[in-house]
Amino acid sequence: MRVGLLTLHSQLNYGGVLQAWAGQCALEGLGHEVCVLDRWLDPRNLTLLGPFGALSRATVRSALCEGLAYGQAGAFARRHWRTIRFVRGRLRLSPFHFYRWQEVAGRALGVDCVVVGSDQVWHCGDWGDPAPYLLEGAPQGLPAVAYAASFGMREIPEAWREAFRAGFRRFAAIGVREAEGVGLAARLGGTATHVLDPTQLVPAEVWRERLGLRPKRGGRPRLFCYFLSESATAAWPYLEAFARRNDLAVDLFGADTNFVLRLPPKALLRHVARLPKRACSPVRVRLSAGPREFLQALADADAVVSDSFHALMFASLFGKNVRILRPTAPSRLAMFARIEEFARHYVQGPAIADGLPAALASLSAGESVAYDGEALEAARRRSREWLREALAKATGP
Repeated sequence: MRVGLLTLHSQLNYGGVLQAWAGQCALEGLGHEVCVLDRWLDPRNLTLLGPFGALSRATVRSALCEGLAYGQAGAFARRHWRTIRFVRGRLRLSPFHFYRWQEVAGRALGVDCVVVGSDQVWHCGDWGDPAPYLLEGAPQGLPAVAYAASFGMREIPEAWREAFRAGFRRFAAIGVREAEGVGLAARLGGTATHVLDPTQLVPAEVWRERLGLRPKRGGRPRLFCYFLSESATAAWPYLEAFARRNDLAVDLFGADTNFVLRLPPKALLRHVARLPKRACSPVRVRLSAGPREFLQALADADAVVSDSFHALMFASLFGKNVRILRPTAPSRLAMFARIEEFARHYVQGPAIADGLPAALASLSAGESVAYDGEALEAARRRSREWLREALAKATGP
């Protein structure tokens, strides 16, 4: 069967791109031919293309700030370019792109079924638009399944509830990424099953083999840090002190580089003056890394500190000593259930920390986590079987 995967693949976010690749692999592992439906997140695809899509004063200024922030000129463009290459080289994209389903009218998708998810395809309010992922305007009669779709919120805004009710009726089966999503769907007339994120359906050895990840090299122990909402600028002194105290190296991803835009002239000069010292720091800011380089650094690490759900997913796959920071921002806190659920069911030890200092103190004290491999593997089997049965239900005998 030819399956079209509709997810958040066309973006810069590491987790979003890698979960799309994992979804493609998982469906292929069930014996299907897969294409990733090339739905752009904005009309000009700037979410993925960045400076390669629209050279303007704003993008030049942003690229300049990337260079000023940590002394890595061109890093902004290199990350976009590596991500573009990954998306176009690793994902089997549909022959045409679209932004709204209405643009597909009269064009053959060439798929027997659509799988929507994973990631926060059904989030609304802060960013994005869930309508395309609720199949609003999609061809009538197109069989569809949702797999590991995420709301990323504790309640659906009233203005969107009818759209969700109508959307749920378009799916033959609904799998959600958070247990609380089961209840959220039920309150809007949907029947949902809790399943694992597709990254969990691809074994670590497959990630290593197909993405060409090298075996870990020698040298000092490494700490992998990836921040989405935490300030990398504020984290720097903590990480540098921790690295020097424990004689290790730190790979820092997700840096908030545009902070230099807010610096007054004197502070900016002081910041630039400190760049030579930072160049010798054990903390290396990985501004230019693409998805493969991101995963290589995590696979090489001895420990992981992050506020990212997918950092937890990959830490569990590669058996890393992980600390996930509990968020303080209300919008991020509303998304934290997925992390708490996973840690509660499959991780023993201090996997969740209240802030970066607490996480680093725990690592300094030699504390570690362990994963319940047997329970995780059972959940993977259940999720794969659910997906297999859902596709069969959607397409009929």
